[in-house]
Amino acid sequence: MNREPGTFSNHANGVKYIALSRAARAVGIPAHEITAAVSQSRLTVVEVSGCKCLTLADLVAFVRGGK
Repeated sequence: MNREPGTFSNHANGVKYIALSRAARAVGIPAHEITAAVSQSRLTVVEVSGCKCLTLADLVAFVRGGK
């Protein structure tokens, strides 16, 4: 993933994050699906540098139906 606004990387462990506000647009699904998944605890929100984020791996797994 190239460096884009709303993306973060933890270089110590290689985890990539995407801002919650950009997640739906990044994967091409409606925002209400992300909101519902977060409220149902199917996606976990993590705070990175004061920004609410999702791990990119969790988001991809959710879109593929793995969560």
